[in-house]
Amino acid sequence: MTVEKPAVLAVPPNSMEAEQSLLGCLLQDCTALEHVAGLVEAGSFYATEHGRIYSAIVALVDRCMPADVVTVNDELASRGELTDTLDLGYLNALALAVPSSRNAPAYATTVQRMAMRRRLIAVAQEVVAAATVGGSTEEALPGVIERAVAAMQDVLIGRVDNGPRPLAALVSPWIDAFAQQVESGGAVDAIQLGLRDVDDALCGGARRGEVMVIGARPSMGKSALTLGIVRAVAEAGHAVLACTMEDSASMLISRHVASVSRTPFEHIRLPHQGGEGLLSTVLEACQRLVRLPVWLDDRGGLSLADVVQAARAVQRSAKPAKLGLVVIDYLQLMNDEGETRAYELANIARGLKAMAKRLDCVVLLLSQLNRKADETNTPPRLDHLAESGAIEQAADVIGLLWREARRNPRPDNLHAAQLELVKNKNGATRTVRLFFDGRTQRFADAAQEY
Repeated sequence: MTVEKPAVLAVPPNSMEAEQSLLGCLLQDCTALEHVAGLVEAGSFYATEHGRIYSAIVALVDRCMPADVVTVNDELASRGELTDTLDLGYLNALALAVPSSRNAPAYATTVQRMAMRRRLIAVAQEVVAAATVGGSTEEALPGVIERAVAAMQDVLIGRVDNGPRPLAALVSPWIDAFAQQVESGGAVDAIQLGLRDVDDALCGGARRGEVMVIGARPSMGKSALTLGIVRAVAEAGHAVLACTMEDSASMLISRHVASVSRTPFEHIRLPHQGGEGLLSTVLEACQRLVRLPVWLDDRGGLSLADVVQAARAVQRSAKPAKLGLVVIDYLQLMNDEGETRAYELANIARGLKAMAKRLDCVVLLLSQLNRKADETNTPPRLDHLAESGAIEQAADVIGLLWREARRNPRPDNLHAAQLELVKNKNGATRTVRLFFDGRTQRFADAAQEY
């Protein structure tokens, strides 16, 4: 059987009529920009001149100036972008070509759809080129696939212009978001972690696009700390992906149930010791848990590509909720390709930071401390992070968990814990006092428990 090769497109998909009509609407009535700004960008236009006209209109509107044939012509002239074909006559013809500005959203939708088709073709061509490269320069297939999936996800959500953007185009949406925070009476653009003092230290909580690292020696409670964070984030309506390479999904559920029901963990593992009311207490806790938008992945030895793939799957499945948090327990159990282990972890740390930005979520990364942390009875330091260089560079926030009772137990410190914020990229470093109940696997604010 002979398979015909697909025809090569001489001209990429475009609609000059829709582009011209959209610009004509905006030149007639620049307030129509409010209805199309979320659909198209300058890079959405096939004709370079049309992208320049749209950029000039946006710049004028952002400066609270009228955007009509004359002012747009002046703006283009000031940028040195007028040509023999892009001049006052062409702008005037665009404005006269449409009867009214009411159809601007329909034209914008067509322009957006064509831009998405062009981007999809470009992505497909990039994948074919990367997948067929040979010899010593051949790239690992998982990396090719990951980049392809990421690029297609960008197309899916309408991100058609991945290049640099001028500051002027970014200030206006920032002002809108800031004004909403002011008018809301104190709401912030942060994801609260459920521990008031930690959220206060982070100016309201963790921000999307950031990587937060929690480091500790074994049995300090870092996994238990994340249990409460996962529930708090999910209860606030954000979808959560928890990747655990140390505990099974069954064990995680047991620990969640113990914490939610405030039942001693040993009673969950040995139910015959829990008494008659244990089953009803556990069922109530489970009813609360099943309502949470939380996904668990307990596969061992996850790679960076595995985590990204799982996060994208949750992002698709969680709608209308938005992926807010990805927890990885813990970094040193992940696998990746690299000449040395330090090189592998560096790649993973950088990749997780890129994932946080691309998927617009918070990544909470648990990490082991090296054995030097055991040589002192004082709280750990930043240099105690295992393979700390790459982690420190990728992280926006680093908190080191410490419980003195693990080294020197006394009656007055059995529930005492502290999170040493040794790196806080956009805030101050400080010590946050916490309360820890080991029997129920529960952390809480120290001020509320003592």
